[in-house]
Amino acid sequence: MTVTLQPVSRNTWQQLAPSFLDYSYRQLWDFGIACAKRLKATSEHVAIYDGAELVGLADVRVKTIPFLKTGIAYVNGGPMVRNNINAAEGIKKLQIALAELTETYVRQKKFVLRIQPTLELVGWNDLQDKLFKDLGYVVSTNQHVYRTIVLDISQSIEEVRKQLKQKWRNCLNNAEKRNLSVRTGTDEASFSLFIGLYKELTHRKDFDVDLDPEFYFQVQKSLAEHERFLVSIVYENEQPVAGHVSSILGDTCVYLLGATNDAGLKNKAAYLAQWSVIQMAKERGCQFYDLGGIDPDKNPGVYHFKKGMGGQDVTVSGPFECSPNGLKRMLVNSGEKVYRFLRCFLMWRG
Repeated sequence: MTVTLQPVSRNTWQQLAPSFLDYSYRQLWDFGIACAKRLKATSEHVAIYDGAELVGLADVRVKTIPFLKTGIAYVNGGPMVRNNINAAEGIKKLQIALAELTETYVRQKKFVLRIQPTLELVGWNDLQDKLFKDLGYVVSTNQHVYRTIVLDISQSIEEVRKQLKQKWRNCLNNAEKRNLSVRTGTDEASFSLFIGLYKELTHRKDFDVDLDPEFYFQVQKSLAEHERFLVSIVYENEQPVAGHVSSILGDTCVYLLGATNDAGLKNKAAYLAQWSVIQMAKERGCQFYDLGGIDPDKNPGVYHFKKGMGGQDVTVSGPFECSPNGLKRMLVNSGEKVYRFLRCFLMWRG
């Protein structure tokens, strides 16, 4: 069989991507385009075939370093290769996909290829970690490590509830006794309500995030209905008191953003929002619930909240990178440092 890498259209991508269990919001066509635009990069959506068999898909964001004949090709949450639950078969497909991506972007185009792999099955992390290293990849020092908590929600809902830590379960019980209700939608009105709650939260806690609700809101407008982010709003007497934004694609639900106002804090509304999303994810056939990242040092409060849900603390393998030669890698790293310095300087001047 001959392995080929082929560009695909938006329509083709949207038809093929849902067949992969490791499909996530990171590999949504419109999410990738929007992320690339923020960095003045381009998004190349490609399919890897072994003969006529589709092996994998990858959204590759390509950023050329100014004045240098090189740049960075970045895959976030990919390549997607897993369309069955057999880890060994998935790794074989990953090997084929990685080899072809490396050939195209590193050897032919002379780019540094960076990949933040997927988080999937039990044992998958170790297998893909070994594969990347066997193929000559090294751990990148220019990207953040993704550490999160993952709940196994493939069991009965009763078993999932038993996994909750006692204190967390008590707070959920308390919330369920209050006059609270949860409504979930994908419409603009729901997102606008969440943005209002989020602004209250950031004003109270004085913090910022890289991708805020406005970013997801703009992406939402161009997504197909089956791809859209789910916005859950908790109401008390018809007044919104907490909100939750999630993505359900493949076999995993991912927690993206959450917000609670003062009234919601008193009524433990965030606990009810989380539990409602878990139930919804199970109804849609999800096997896992990714709590969207943790940072015990910088954000201990959120870490303890998520830890209380009884999931597994997991660090995704990588991120990895492969470069055509040492000089190219040095040029890219130097160019990145200059670019970041100028960007920060201009933001400070502005």
